[in-house]
Amino acid sequence: MTENVSDLVLEGNAAVTLLQELFACDITVARTQCEACGSIEGVGSLRPYAAPMGAVLRCSHCDGILMRAAHTPHGRWLEMKGARYLRFQSSM
Repeated sequence: MTENVSDLVLEGNAAVTLLQELFACDITVARTQCEACGSIEGVGSLRPYAAPMGAVLRCSHCDGILMRAAHTPHGRWLEMKGARYLRFQSSM
């Protein structure tokens, strides 16, 4: 077991492979938990509301906002303040 936390620090690009694998998955089957009510459901089950630059995804149980997605001239944005996690089923 490593006793020095600094031994765990990696170069900035070390997580890129993991993140690329996560974001290449089918997002509609990923599971998420609502921060407001605790319900767990698939992203494809969330209620989307159109916004001028993207969408707001709301919990189908309590109507809480789980995610906001936007496409602006400055880039693509994903905010997930209302989601406790986003879990992709392992393909193993």
